[in-house]
Amino acid sequence: MSFKYAANRTQMKQTGNKNVGYHVDILKWSDRMDLLAIGNDKGEVILHRLKWQKVWQLAPPEDGLRVRGIAWRPLEKVMAIAYSNGTVLLINIENKEEIYSFDVKSDITCINWTENTREVAMNDTSGDAINDYTTFLPPLPSLNSLSSTAKSSDYNTLKFYSKQILNLLIVGTTSGHIHLSVFGMLACCEIDLYEKFAIRPGETVIKDAKMSSNFKQLFVTIERRGTLELFVFENDILQKYSTSLLNLAIKHAHLLGTMAYINDTIECIVEAWETVLLEMDNKLTKYANDQPQGSIAADFLELLMFGCTSPALEQFLLRDLTEKGLKKLGNSIELSYSTIQKLVVKPLHTAICSMFYHLNSLQGMISNVYYYKPLLGDVTNEALINCGAFLIKAYELQQTIDTSTRDFKIFFRWLYIVIIRLMDETLPEDNPSVTQQEINYLAEFLDNFDACQMELGETGNEPVVEEKKRKFNLERVGQYLEDKTLPYPSKADASNQWAKLLEQNDCLKSCPLIYPHHDNNSLVQQHNLLKASIEKIFKHPIAVIGQDFKQKSVIRLQSEDDSNTFSRVITHIGGNFDEISLFGLLESENNLIIAECNRSSMFRAVRLCFNEKPYFETRFSSLGELTFKHIQFYSEDTLSILLRAHTADDQTSSYFLQLALQRVRELLEAVPFISSQIIGKHSSCCRVVNAYTLLEEGSLKCLEGMEAGSIAVSGTRNVASILSESHKTIRIYDMDAQEEDDELLDTSLNNSSLDNSKDSIQT
Repeated sequence: MSFKYAANRTQMKQTGNKNVGYHVDILKWSDRMDLLAIGNDKGEVILHRLKWQKVWQLAPPEDGLRVRGIAWRPLEKVMAIAYSNGTVLLINIENKEEIYSFDVKSDITCINWTENTREVAMNDTSGDAINDYTTFLPPLPSLNSLSSTAKSSDYNTLKFYSKQILNLLIVGTTSGHIHLSVFGMLACCEIDLYEKFAIRPGETVIKDAKMSSNFKQLFVTIERRGTLELFVFENDILQKYSTSLLNLAIKHAHLLGTMAYINDTIECIVEAWETVLLEMDNKLTKYANDQPQGSIAADFLELLMFGCTSPALEQFLLRDLTEKGLKKLGNSIELSYSTIQKLVVKPLHTAICSMFYHLNSLQGMISNVYYYKPLLGDVTNEALINCGAFLIKAYELQQTIDTSTRDFKIFFRWLYIVIIRLMDETLPEDNPSVTQQEINYLAEFLDNFDACQMELGETGNEPVVEEKKRKFNLERVGQYLEDKTLPYPSKADASNQWAKLLEQNDCLKSCPLIYPHHDNNSLVQQHNLLKASIEKIFKHPIAVIGQDFKQKSVIRLQSEDDSNTFSRVITHIGGNFDEISLFGLLESENNLIIAECNRSSMFRAVRLCFNEKPYFETRFSSLGELTFKHIQFYSEDTLSILLRAHTADDQTSSYFLQLALQRVRELLEAVPFISSQIIGKHSSCCRVVNAYTLLEEGSLKCLEGMEAGSIAVSGTRNVASILSESHKTIRIYDMDAQEEDDELLDTSLNNSSLDNSKDSIQT
């Protein structure tokens, strides 16, 4: 039986050889673009084109971190990077900007992306409303036009989502957990293997975790006491609710983008407040600390009522504050309050209303009992209540800003008149006078000067007076921008008819349709409550889906290398043929298991090893003794294998093999399901095939002048990269190189993948 297919696949042409100044840990090709991602020992990720043109270089989020894995999101320009501290970053490869990040709280051992091979059908009518929200919501206002410190951010995280095709990011950790997330952003499942199998931490390492393309099967490979174990877990919920999960992820993206916008809006408000308003407090704090307790308000009220000042107050007004300083400070504070007011009235209010819309639509999705309630339960009501309370608190802040703006204007206008009179100068004719109503506001404003800073005691009931250095608290806006209880809550409005109605009717006050007003909470506290309740909504699918995974089958590979120094390699590819998944498990340098798992989670396997060379094949005599070094699936039909040849004079050389899987799959035999089933050297449950018999004429490519250590291949891009044993040399090969004569016949049809493809990103 001839296998010309295998021989043709080895027509590879070297297109690059690069010595790098760092230790390469990871090589990963993109399946969509001619891009190679490199993770090095410094924790950096470097992106190169096929011609070795550097696209960008990304430093680790913290010093001392190592890159544990790189995964390309299928068919999209997004890359997931896993670090040794448990952080996973999603990066937009066009500009290396962070799209999203999450923490799995322990070191990461593997990261992979699995895409559903079929488009998700929109079986329910809620899909259109979920995707097309712009009909009902205005766009979020640009923060750059309202604040000079605003970030130039794009809050449309939905553009990094596919609306028809679902994909899952799978992360395995050293703590024995498998984390699944939709589009890498919505956590949807967590499986604790240590708890499932009663394994003690430290005994087991998760080597690999991947899913079948239909999301029914989860394949987890672990290494335990010298044995590789490949587990198959099955679930029904990911298949049954794939449409629901996709729509839920899209709604999560809407909430995620809106929440990020609210975070940035609050940051702009805080920065606008800190720039000027603290300056006034700091000036008066110095004066306050030189005066007896309780004398400040008395001095200012005495000045207001009788027009006489104490020597200390007069010196403060004429030397520390001054007429010019007062004008400058008054203008700055007015501008600062105006900026805060604009940020609260337009961006913050618009964003909260958008949040209301998305939470209410989420509540409507739950009403669809069949599609969504099994995933979400009844957890959205708390978020809606907190969103309403957040909006009420924003209105309260707006009223506080109005009151503070009014009081500051009156205060500065009055101080200006006082300073002019103390300087024995004449007031300008156009200077407005202070009305009696304004004097009443001013008296109340001055009376608060000596209010003590209060904090709640340990019981949360009794107030404790802070006896530290006094701080002059002149304004009341800043307290809303701190994550603590308001020291000066706004006073109840006696004329508020709605408040009176609620006080007189307990049934209305306790009605869930009426949002509460938490008087003592700051804006930041209310925002944090909203964030926590939204996170709680999307934690429900994690438990529901995680409990649905059940172990279906397992195969175990007993090592024949007692030293356990060989680095075992696992590779997987999901085939479109009959929903079968293929596995290559390089268990030792002379033991390669190729297995397939069908839709019923049953295994067929064959063990390849290099036994004695066939006596009738003289072409193998010059090769030496071959052993396996590294493997990776090139495509559904081809397995790329890196071989090491040992000659009698202790010389070694490296070979690259493209192994056609057609004949190998014909040799597969069913593995009987026994809980203790072990496929090993002396096992009788798995066919053993001499790998020499699978080598065809011209199927081996000698890697001259290189002691190779590992490979990274991509069948969709027809490229391969080979890393040296020293991890400092990378060779690039074009796997679809044509003969020069063929290229002369029609150069337009034989463009090498060395050229930048149409799908390559533009720089």
